[in-house]
Amino acid sequence: MSLQVDAVADFICPWCYLGKSRLEQALTHIQGDDPPKVLWHPFQLNPDMPVEGMSFDEYLDKRFGGRELVQPFLDELTVVGEKEGIIFRFDQLERIPNTLNAHRLIQIAGPGPQQNRLVDLLFSNFFEHGRDIGDHDLLSVLARQAGLDAEAIGRFQRWDSGLAEVRAEEKHLRQLGVSGVPNYILNGKYAVAGAQDADALVRVFDQVLFDGDGSNPATSSRVH
Repeated sequence: MSLQVDAVADFICPWCYLGKSRLEQALTHIQGDDPPKVLWHPFQLNPDMPVEGMSFDEYLDKRFGGRELVQPFLDELTVVGEKEGIIFRFDQLERIPNTLNAHRLIQIAGPGPQQNRLVDLLFSNFFEHGRDIGDHDLLSVLARQAGLDAEAIGRFQRWDSGLAEVRAEEKHLRQLGVSGVPNYILNGKYAVAGAQDADALVRVFDQVLFDGDGSNPATSSRVH
């Protein structure tokens, strides 16, 4: 039996970036003939964010009561990120973007290696380089770096392309009860919330694959 992970995330969520790293670590321990599949789905943490985004300091004020209150949390995330090979540079963040266009691009990319590469680029450019991933020109550059062809990039550059699909999918996920990210739906039946560590995910994968047909032909396991 194969494993499909429907990953729900937003690109301004640091725990989603951590979660992606941990998810990929866990997936390396899946054994079986069919490699696991990961599909990325949209969830805007700030659906009412202005199109142009807002300054990072203004965002911290409105959402958390100010930088001084949230700085210990950011410092802790920085330490946790280093253990996962992620260099969070919260000091370089100037703006929090509206992520709708980033989600449109992911939808246009479709499932597969290019989509996964694009997700990496979005997280890295935002959290490790402080770039505005709401900027249309930057998104087009990242699409090319991820290997999207000219036809796909042209579709993205039409502002309404993929818009209805992203909004419909996000509405559907909220109706299913998804209220935060990261969130993983396994084989369409099991949900895992939060940036679980790799060992915890491996245990869940074991159970999902075992429950799939009762015979456990493919398992996730630690390689010693």
